Amino acid sequence: MFNKIRDQLKSRFQGNRDNFIGIDIGTRDIKMAEMAPGPLPQVAAIARIATPANTIDDGAILQVDPVVNALKAMLEQAGSKTQKTVTMISGRNVITRYIKLPKMSPKEVASTLKWEADKYIPLSVGTDMIVEHLILGNAEDENPPQINVLLVGVPRKLIYQIYETFSRAGLELLAVEIEPLSLWRSIGNQSTIRQDFPIARDDAFIGLDIGAKASNLAIFQGEELNFSRYIPVAGDIITQGLAQATGLDFNAAQVIKERDGEILFGQALDDAPQDKLVLDRTIKASLLTLIEEIRRSVNFYRTQFKKGEPKALILSGGTAKLRGLPLFLQQELGLPVVLGLQNISIKEQVTNKKLNEIKNLDPAFAVAVGLALREVKE
Repeated sequence: MFNKIRDQLKSRFQGNRDNFIGIDIGTRDIKMAEMAPGPLPQVAAIARIATPANTIDDGAILQVDPVVNALKAMLEQAGSKTQKTVTMISGRNVITRYIKLPKMSPKEVASTLKWEADKYIPLSVGTDMIVEHLILGNAEDENPPQINVLLVGVPRKLIYQIYETFSRAGLELLAVEIEPLSLWRSIGNQSTIRQDFPIARDDAFIGLDIGAKASNLAIFQGEELNFSRYIPVAGDIITQGLAQATGLDFNAAQVIKERDGEILFGQALDDAPQDKLVLDRTIKASLLTLIEEIRRSVNFYRTQFKKGEPKALILSGGTAKLRGLPLFLQQELGLPVVLGLQNISIKEQVTNKKLNEIKNLDPAFAVAVGLALREVKE
């Protein structure tokens, strides 16, 4: 069943001393990371496989059989020996609402929302919803005192479908959660990334995971999730821009983006040949929509929550690998930008030999790593 998200941020290692798998089913790829316990949790195995065509739409599994087969093939590729798994759900099927309640105990919040959740989540539209909540902390400058609460609603049938899919793949699914929680564990906690992070430990910062069809933005401070937003704009908007600029079809434009895509600066921009300039201009123009959505999200956070001002941005997701993207975001947003999953601990005795060649883990695996960390214990 949909996991109790209210307990996640402050108990990410409250589990057994076993290895656990996190699986992120995306529009283009299915990614898994197996994490092993230790003083710092270690990556024991990773794998990725293409998502079967026309099987995933906005987080919902449209065709179970092809996804089951893909999961089995990926697990065989990884050589994983455990079946204990955590996954996540995202997209427009996940309804989130930020509300304020009078300051009360967690038990009183649960009791209140048991009867009042339908005021915020549309439960009367013919869909049976599972609704959970996460207390985000005290609301600033409110009199009388109030607390910020995140409500999350997911159609029950989607959760059942995910459990069926994983069960048929031979996996023991322990939880289904939302993406911001997994991002906090993998890129938001200082101990799991690098030590040269450009801000103080207690400063607020943005976690931005840019996938193919959608991005997820979250704002963290210390061990708290302050805000999150699903943005239906991501790497595909660049591919679409390139297709229009070159006259190629989507798949051919995707190949060019992955092979030749680069955002240019300074002397490299001055010296670039015409074909590189076309790519550069198209990519920058395509990203403006995403930049505007990020600004809107941060402005909404500033006005509604009055919490710590974000001082940096950690970037993850498959699109994070686009050359020049961190610097471009840094210039547009006026914040230091670093890639997540850099200098992460990797287990020496790994089942996947490819890990022996990895120094910095692909930021596309941030969600999968964070999902596995939900259960791993020090």
